[in-house]
Amino acid sequence: MGVGQSTEHLGHAGNPEHLSHVLAERFATKCFTPLELTHFKDNFFSRAIDQGGMKYWNEKILSDFLGIPDSSDSHCPLDAGPVIFRMVSYLGAFPFQNTLAPSVLTFEAMVKVAVLLTERYGKVLRRARKDRIRLLFGSLADVGRRDVGGPPGDEDVHKETGDSSAAKSHVAGFEVDAPANDNYEDEDEDDDDLALAALESLDAIDVFKHDSRIDKKVYEARISVATFRRLLMLLIVIAPLKTLEPVDTYTSDLNENRMESIRKEADTILAAFNIEDSDGGISYRSFANITLNALPYLFDPLTPLFEHLLFSKNLDLTKKNGSGATVTDTVEKPPDNPPSSPSTIMLPGSFESTILKSSVVSHLSFFLPSPTSNVNLLRGNMRLHSVFSTAAHGSSLTSFSHHVLTWNSGTLLLLEGAVSESSEHGERMVTLGAYLPQPWKSAPLSHSSTKPSDSSALPCLFELSPKHQLLQGNPSPSVQKPNSPVAYFSTSTGIAIGCQIPAPSRSQQLKPMPLGAGSLTIDANLESATFYVSPIGHNGVFLPPATTSPSEQTVKRQIDIYTLEIWGLVPEPSDASSAEPR
Repeated sequence: MGVGQSTEHLGHAGNPEHLSHVLAERFATKCFTPLELTHFKDNFFSRAIDQGGMKYWNEKILSDFLGIPDSSDSHCPLDAGPVIFRMVSYLGAFPFQNTLAPSVLTFEAMVKVAVLLTERYGKVLRRARKDRIRLLFGSLADVGRRDVGGPPGDEDVHKETGDSSAAKSHVAGFEVDAPANDNYEDEDEDDDDLALAALESLDAIDVFKHDSRIDKKVYEARISVATFRRLLMLLIVIAPLKTLEPVDTYTSDLNENRMESIRKEADTILAAFNIEDSDGGISYRSFANITLNALPYLFDPLTPLFEHLLFSKNLDLTKKNGSGATVTDTVEKPPDNPPSSPSTIMLPGSFESTILKSSVVSHLSFFLPSPTSNVNLLRGNMRLHSVFSTAAHGSSLTSFSHHVLTWNSGTLLLLEGAVSESSEHGERMVTLGAYLPQPWKSAPLSHSSTKPSDSSALPCLFELSPKHQLLQGNPSPSVQKPNSPVAYFSTSTGIAIGCQIPAPSRSQQLKPMPLGAGSLTIDANLESATFYVSPIGHNGVFLPPATTSPSEQTVKRQIDIYTLEIWGLVPEPSDASSAEPR
């Protein structure tokens, strides 16, 4: 791709193919440094298939380069390659998905993919965070037509086998960009902001609007549960992935026990999308609502995964000549050492967790921020220090207060148990938690003085299993009252999170009462808990979960506690000393 080509005289006559090429050129020059672009070109062209002058990647090349297991890896049960290829083939056609998707993975297409998935679009696109969700939905959804006379179309998964599909430079597009009957008319004006912003400076708005002219009442689109489950399992596995870290560090040891844990965690996340009522798949309304409000960091692992495109092992930066880096070998050398063991988020401490399996940590990273910045807890390099566990320290509030009150930073509370009187079908396990970014104190723990807009400083209450739920902290200053603290405990009534604390009384012992949309209370013996979730209520510490509607009933569950753990939040490994017990 020649980055020096002028784009000043396109006018309105440019066709989608040409405008797509010019947009990719602009992405390359605005979103990558010259060195990153040099690495990108080497990675792409050293592996590309050449058919009649067209250089492109197929599914196997993409999967092999990223290190993603696919069906060709018989030893690996994680078959995520086809799903990633499907997504990339759609995103490569941006912003003309209706006309050009699924696209052949040429260099221009891969440039757009890398910009969109590594979140480097800030210099060229506006409103990108929200509209990226719409693009991701389109890249995953199955396209269906109804009340249309013709037969259903072919399967929309674009699979390349060998070189056969390279000859297609223009194919029928996806209608997925127009999800129908989701009652999103109020967002119609905003739906195309990302694409329009990309084309404004190219004077190509009319071409784009022609491409997007679709009857939204005719077409509908949903993501199949099977497709989304495969993507979720991959995201759970690679959630701890750092920039340029080998992917096989996390995919090389997927034994039966770990895969069972991964599947379980994926299913608890899927349950948040109410798949039992999904009528054949996940709608755009459900997808956008849950990912934006209950799983804001779900797709973060895609960023370091696709940043591998921007570093080539073929380039030796230690050798310099007139032009800088030189290519020392056209074939990527295999690593000399086997994959290293994955790093752990947990610092050495007095006990080992029975709750925090690696898949659970990944799940937490999809919605919990780092306490010092608004990025997820893994990208923010947060560490967890063991503070208290009923398994290690006993079930008494005296022991709890001794360990927890001496911890001088935020904490993560995790609780695992069984719902009391589950049913004749057997015991129903549940895992709950609370993110408390401020230290516990002997007085009621109230909101921090940090500005409410800083979401990393707000607490949250959550359910991990059997169904993911997130009750975000209420940023309204009106809920910050002395009698409605975030967290509170006393030796007589136990622990209360998100409750209203009654005034002291000499005549009777009053217990904390649920306030707002959610609360968690634990008795003084640390043996039972009550989890309260309401679909309404903005007058408490926590807001209603995105996974409920106002028409649903309030849920109150009694839980027999098996394990209660408190983990201290350590923002950086180097800061561990500042967060040690006082």
